[in-house]
Amino acid sequence: MSWTAREDAAEAAASILLSDGAYQGPVTVTAEHAPTFEEIAATASELTGHTTRRELMDPEDWAAAQTAAGTPQFMARFLLGFYRAADAGYFSGTDPLLGKLIGRTPQGIRNFLTQTD
Repeated sequence: MSWTAREDAAEAAASILLSDGAYQGPVTVTAEHAPTFEEIAATASELTGHTTRRELMDPEDWAAAQTAAGTPQFMARFLLGFYRAADAGYFSGTDPLLGKLIGRTPQGIRNFLTQTD
């Protein structure tokens, strides 16, 4: 999944707005790397010293558990669609433009997981 820090995306948006029209039409602003859920779990394990792992649930069981926990059924189904899309690779696209717009390497998932605020 191409995780992108909000701060980086906001900084890139400001750069685009201040570019005097250098960017016309849709602009892809993503991180340079799309970590898998397994990579995210491995990073979390390394940082915390506790084992974190990706565990797949049956989609219907997941939706039922979300509904049982108080999530409205329509929202559980909506969220399930995002997980299915991510699993199919729909959010894995990357582009180097973000780094160019902000003038540095974009934040990665490691940075996000170590933030304390």
